[in-house]
Amino acid sequence: MKKISNATIVGQQGINLIERIALDIGFAWNATNLDAGIDGYIEIRDSATSQATNCIIQVQSKATEQPFEAETSASFEFRCDSRDLEYWLTGNAPVILIRSRPKSDEAYWVSIKDYFRDIKTKKSGKIVFDKIRDRFDTKAKDALIRLATPSDSGLYLGTNPKQEIIYTNLLEIAPLPEHYFVAQTDYRTAGELFAALREMTTNVRGEWLLNNKTLMSFHDLRKQPWGNICDIGTCDELDTVEWGNSVDPVRQRLFVQLLNACLKEKLYPKGIKFSRDNGFYYFRATQDLSEKEYAYQSRENKTSRAVFKGYPKKSDHTKMLYYRHSAFEGRFVRYENQWYLQVTPNYYFSWDGERPSRYTPDLLSGIKRLENNQAVHGQVVMWANVLTERSLFDRGPAFLDFVSLLQFPLDFGLDDASWLKHEDAEKRQALEISADNNGQQRLL
Repeated sequence: MKKISNATIVGQQGINLIERIALDIGFAWNATNLDAGIDGYIEIRDSATSQATNCIIQVQSKATEQPFEAETSASFEFRCDSRDLEYWLTGNAPVILIRSRPKSDEAYWVSIKDYFRDIKTKKSGKIVFDKIRDRFDTKAKDALIRLATPSDSGLYLGTNPKQEIIYTNLLEIAPLPEHYFVAQTDYRTAGELFAALREMTTNVRGEWLLNNKTLMSFHDLRKQPWGNICDIGTCDELDTVEWGNSVDPVRQRLFVQLLNACLKEKLYPKGIKFSRDNGFYYFRATQDLSEKEYAYQSRENKTSRAVFKGYPKKSDHTKMLYYRHSAFEGRFVRYENQWYLQVTPNYYFSWDGERPSRYTPDLLSGIKRLENNQAVHGQVVMWANVLTERSLFDRGPAFLDFVSLLQFPLDFGLDDASWLKHEDAEKRQALEISADNNGQQRLL
């Protein structure tokens, strides 16, 4: 009776495993069906355009159902037959050896001509596989393309398109109060008006705008204490949406000024101060200048960030060189009759928790160069949490609230891991600002 040996079955299982992985990558697989030391070949295919390239890699499969030779948790060995090795090293096409264990869905590969380039290695005929580095799976795609594509071919294979969510730094404003109020007043400056309010109440609110002795606010100016500082007879109740959608640049500017006044009032109780000199908001220092952490929900899990932190001198760790405050620039913008707060992360550096550090330009330049897109995105998410959270301890009317960061799906995106430039450790270290006696501090 005719028989099919177990070794034949295992060998075919190895071929099937290679074919499945090659197809998962998006390459073409062709079996030779004539075993003369090559079991088949992989043709590189551009999965984005479906274009075949005629760039091939010859494949020799070596499958087993037994433990690999000299196997450990990290590696194993394979010794090549001298005749097979001579055959693989001839010819003009690259050859890879794939050692597999189909039952456990394991496959590992090496490029024969690259591995045995050294005469001593060739003489031994031994291959040492690294189970992480040499894994044959979809992550091997880029390495296989480099192996099969001649350096002078000019062939470029784009990264695979994929659906992607685009996250912006635009924080949508929740519906504003339906009406705002306008009234005439005898006060000419905001300082005078604030002083008058403080004489009448301890709960002084700042959600108002004074322009040419005209007071504008979301507060009902007909009520106290506002009735004592403006002419109630001149008070008008007007439509907020009409004002917000105005195309008159003067009215737009006044509308944004009122939104900024509401934003400052919203953030101050949260420990966030507005810097008139720099034009951004930043976390105030703690009373004892100790480090302050802010916990929030990121895109995937709960995390925290040091929003105020001191950095000591390298020469004397008992003395602080400067303090770093998390900050952001907030700009109100309108798109298609919807208002957003554009959040641009920044930093404020002080030498005593309040006054600006004289090393700010160097410190800010250094940290900006070190931060990648993901780090900036994380800060935007943190500030979105700060701006949208509201607790039982919040007091006063919430004239200005926010919904969420604007995001939208794209039908096409890029796999970041396939194209992003990874800075090596030496370059990253070169970008760091090292602490020394002159007052510079390493930023990590």
